This record gives sequence, structure tokens and C-alpha cells, in this order.
Amino acid sequence: MSNALISNLSLLPPDALLGLMAAYKEDPRDTKVDLGVGIYKDDAGQTPVLKAVKAAEEMLLTTETSKAYEGPRGNQLFDNAVERQIFGDNSEARAQGRVVSLASPGGCGALSVAVGFVKRLSQQGVVWVSSPSWPNHAHVVRAMGMATDSYAYDEVSSGPHAGKVDFEGIKTTLAKAKAGDGIIIQGPCHNPTGIDLDNAQWEAIAHLCVEKSLFPIVDVAYHGFGNSLDEDMLGVRRFLSIVPEALVSYSCSKNFGLYRERTGCLVAQTQSTEHTKVTLSHLADIARASYSMPPSHGAAIVATILDTPALYAMWVEELDLMRGRITSLREAMALALRKHGKDVAADRIVRQKGMFSLMQFEEGAAQKLVAEHAIYLPNSGRINVAGLKLDTIEYVAKCMAPYLK
Repeated sequence: MSNALISNLSLLPPDALLGLMAAYKEDPRDTKVDLGVGIYKDDAGQTPVLKAVKAAEEMLLTTETSKAYEGPRGNQLFDNAVERQIFGDNSEARAQGRVVSLASPGGCGALSVAVGFVKRLSQQGVVWVSSPSWPNHAHVVRAMGMATDSYAYDEVSSGPHAGKVDFEGIKTTLAKAKAGDGIIIQGPCHNPTGIDLDNAQWEAIAHLCVEKSLFPIVDVAYHGFGNSLDEDMLGVRRFLSIVPEALVSYSCSKNFGLYRERTGCLVAQTQSTEHTKVTLSHLADIARASYSMPPSHGAAIVATILDTPALYAMWVEELDLMRGRITSLREAMALALRKHGKDVAADRIVRQKGMFSLMQFEEGAAQKLVAEHAIYLPNSGRINVAGLKLDTIEYVAKCMAPYLK
């Protein structure tokens, strides 16, 4: 037999979250609760297709005339609509031709191209990722051939700023960052903590990026799950008004429920129209070597919704209901935790935003909760609040309480 080159490779460990998903499906216990997978679920435990999405698909079914490639930028109605979601309707940067965007295969596709662009700016640079963060952030950076480091993303535990992000900690850990390094900053509803930068901190981190010449990638994956579509973006827009250059990865998985459609957008802000042309050429070149052309169906759905007033109103109403349900689950979980004397955990969960909460468990708690109570969550302690149900919250709180710090 000829040389077996694959024998030089070793079996990689399975993805922890995917393994958790598989274990949950195979668990026969009636009491099982899935708090691991980061998808929205309704009161019945289902991830529904939004009514606005269904209506848009019906429109597309009768109006779509071709399945031809749409080019490297994809659906430009979608691109422009996402730009408006990020920058607002009266953006000076957009009016000046300093913004350009490309549809991508989900938020991960956008992030991968963004990191590839940062690598072209600084071959020896580092991309800084918050600690804690969504594990795939660092994975994407390494897969694109760049080094990664972490900046502290902790909550102030006491005093007048209790509950807010410890910005002094961010500055301290970024002290060794060098000019040309990249930095991934999560937009509203930080995954996994649910603790967001306030608007003043967004402004401060923008000035920090300018002072240290860091190139920012803003990851917006949960727009509309914090307070409202407009309010969620206030800090991001302030940030973009200060930094001269930035990339924004925008995902439509959560707020449109388009998980399997892989609908994302990479938006670039530059200093001039000439820089915009140069940036677009490089982003398109990186995408060409990866996925070549972006998928179209999800982008067409989003473009149809955002450009059709009746569908837009329907979508906003549905998004408001999803956000309201998550808020009510947080309040119910906090009430249940207080019954077991866990006031600190209760306070944290009600002041956090979005789908996720990072619970402060003792070591090994996640494994015990899975083994003894069929409550599935990753070892980090991150829970998907949208995976709770009102009729299971008491059970979950009772089981978690002994392991909470």
C-alpha cells in the first residue's frame, strides 16, 4: 500500500457543544432540559419559523426568476438594508461612500473574512478576544492562521458600578496590545455573559482602539434581543462614529430565526471612498478563496422583510415578543433562585440581557447537573435562557441552587 498520509493526523476531540446536543437527544429522561444550544425556543420548546419570514418566502416563491449567482457582494438590497440596521437611516459615513458590505454564509462566514482582512493588514498581528467569549471566536481566528490573545471581560462585583463591565480590567489586559492588532468586540447581548458595555464604555473603547491603533471587528449577532432594535445599536453607532476604520459582522440567525439559512453580512467602514474600493477588493478576494459566492435565499428573505413596511412591522412585533419572553423567563428564574437563597445569582440574571447568562457555578457543577438532573449546559456554566420554560424553571432553580457560588 502507498504511504497513508492521513496516518500523520490524529483524531480531533469532538466539539463540546455538538456533543452536548447529541447527548441531550439520546437522553430518555422525561425531565431533561436543554440550556446548551444557543437558539431561541418558544413556550413549546420549538424554534418556530417567523410569520414574517413565511410571508416573505411566499412572496419570493412567485417573484424569483433565477437561481444564478448574485456576485461576490450577494443581494445588494440585503447589504444596504443591513447597513441601515447598523448605522441608522441618516449615516454620514454611508452618505460619504465610506461603507461597503458583502453578504456572507452566516456570522461565522463574515467573521472569517474579517479576520482574513486583518491578517493582510498585519501578518504578525494578534486578534484580541474577550474572556469569556463565544468559543468559536478564538477558533475562527486560529483557523485563519492568526494568533489570538484575550482581554478581560468581567463584571464589577461591588460599589457604585456593580453589575457593569469592568472597563479598567479591559484597559489593563489590552495594555500589551500592539498597533495593527485586531480586536473582536461583541455588540448587544454579549455571549456568554449577557453583560453589555454601556454607551459611555462603547465610546471609551473606541478611543482606546484609536489610541492604540487596533483594528476593530464588531460582532453583532443578537440585535433586537437587548432593549429594542434602535436602542441596542446606540453604543455601536457611537463607536463607529469615533473609529475611522472597522468591520462589522452581522448575523440574521437569531433575530430573524434563519439559523439553517446561514444569513450574514460583513460591513466595512473606511476613511475614504478610495479606501472603500481597496477594502472591497480584498474582502471579495478573501471570500472568493473561501466560499466564492454567498448564499441567496436567507438574504432575499431579510431584504424583503426590511423593505416591505407591512412585513417589517410584523417582524418587529415578533421580535418584541421573543425579547419579552426572554425577559419574563429571566424574572421568573430570578424569583425561583431567591426562594433558595441565591440572591446574588438572581440579581445577575435579571440585569443581564439577551439569550445568555453565565452562571457562577462551583467546579464540576455542569457535569453533575447533566448526570443527576438531565439539565444540559456546557462546562463554562453558560445557559441559554430561551431554553427555559415557565413550567420547568422551579425544577431548574432547585437543582442549580446547591452548586451556585
